[in-house]
Amino acid sequence: MLLLLLFILSVLGNAASKTKPSTTEFEPPQILKEDQDFWYAQGKEDLLRALNRQLNLNTAKNVIFFLGDGMGVSTVTAARIHAGQKLGQTGEEHYLSFEKFPNLGLLKTYNVDKQVADSAGTATAYLTGVKGRYGTLGLDVSAPYNICRSDLGTKPHVQSVIKWAQDAGKATGFVTTTRVTHATPAGLYAHSANRDWECDSQVPPANRHECKDIARQLIEDEPGRNINIILGGGRQVFEAANDNGTAKWPCKRGDNLDLIEAWKADKKKREKSHLFLENRDGLLNANLDDTDFILGLFAMNHIPYELDRTEDPKIGEMAPGIEDMTEKAIHFLQKKSDKGFFLLVEGGRIDHAHHKNNALLALEEAVAMNRAVSIAERLTDNKDTLILVTADHSHTFNINGYPVRGNKITGVSGVGDNGYNYTTLSYSSGPGFWNNVNNQTTDPSKPWLDASTLDIHNKTYRQLSQIPADDAFHGGEDVAVYATGPMSHLFHGVHEQSYVAHVVGHAACMGPYSTACEVPKPEAQSAGIATTISHVLTLLMALISTMILKY
Repeated sequence: MLLLLLFILSVLGNAASKTKPSTTEFEPPQILKEDQDFWYAQGKEDLLRALNRQLNLNTAKNVIFFLGDGMGVSTVTAARIHAGQKLGQTGEEHYLSFEKFPNLGLLKTYNVDKQVADSAGTATAYLTGVKGRYGTLGLDVSAPYNICRSDLGTKPHVQSVIKWAQDAGKATGFVTTTRVTHATPAGLYAHSANRDWECDSQVPPANRHECKDIARQLIEDEPGRNINIILGGGRQVFEAANDNGTAKWPCKRGDNLDLIEAWKADKKKREKSHLFLENRDGLLNANLDDTDFILGLFAMNHIPYELDRTEDPKIGEMAPGIEDMTEKAIHFLQKKSDKGFFLLVEGGRIDHAHHKNNALLALEEAVAMNRAVSIAERLTDNKDTLILVTADHSHTFNINGYPVRGNKITGVSGVGDNGYNYTTLSYSSGPGFWNNVNNQTTDPSKPWLDASTLDIHNKTYRQLSQIPADDAFHGGEDVAVYATGPMSHLFHGVHEQSYVAHVVGHAACMGPYSTACEVPKPEAQSAGIATTISHVLTLLMALISTMILKY
């Protein structure tokens, strides 16, 4: 009986080992080089860099604000691995450009009335310094959502950093891969009780004469009409309703206004040179020297996904990518004012891909924005340019299982207890539920399809989600803010998201902090241990500790 029991256990053990292969079976050989000497050397290098870090107490002449919509920490991690693997690395050891910034903090993203935020309420927070309600733009808590309260006048209105910058004499602009009237860019210039009021036909009919739609605010009101360069999508709401719009976006003008012509007429009346752009070639060949204002609308709706742009030449010819737009915007703004500039750059389609559980599309969007950050670093001077990279909110996006080092981030992670393969990336909510549900079984242990039988590396594949939803929900955890340049050390811990605008204002001496430059600043000093002697002693102690551990 004992022998029979041992035999059965042996068979079960063999079966289990076949079901769950060893995580070291495909172990990349290069990890054997990462022994204790490797990690001690790397640790000391990082420590020395931290000890020698100097505070940059200069005034920020320029501010470049990168916003990855929906780019939570899990997205940054997955994008890091994806970017590294595209370069032939295992991926985990890679760094995105902004991950090497010297300063880092965490931001609490909740709206005043919601535990988990949307992109409008968060834009109000990080661009104005005041938290607002879910779904509202440029308004404080006194303005209710989705109700036109013209009787309140401008009392609930809060001004953004772009207005502060204009008042300080700086050139201003924004770049987005979404519509230029979408939540993030609209947070710069609009005051709206509903982020969806991008065109007049979406404003309640009874209120259209008193609550102006977002597109009109951009063209007709301050600070929108004074923004020097505007690049993105969303042309549909700037033209009189026609058949050229997209059925995927019902917002069309019902007032028969042509806001593109209105923009041109405003600039002509003010005797300002101006340029309207509608394709990538026009942007790349634009004369930046002889133009005061640029409006580029490169798609009826959002700018196409980065993978679609790069894989289809026709799409790529029409729509510029975030790198093209960022480079052109910086070159343009650098020529416009000797007092510097403010530029917002939004990687907005990270969020859209996550909403549809398209992880590969989301990661490609994040990596493209990362390249745009590198361009900004190359074109500016760290001494006088503050560069921020952050997100408005996270997504319910997960990196799970115990995949071997170097495993393709979009690939199969392992085998579940039910014997089915699952992917490393998954979501807690979204339409991926329907794409992965197993309708051909009554076995409660196998509710999902085996991932190894699906085309999981295709850009159209939707990762598994736990909760069925047409659009995945946002995540409510804190997001990171990465910073370099003047006063970037002020991002140092856990902050309210509204804190971001206050740092920007203080660093650039604008808005409510316009007098900050009048206060004498202390001499720059090390952000770590203050003296060279302390640095040397610390390193000596590290060397001694290493020798003791080895011998």
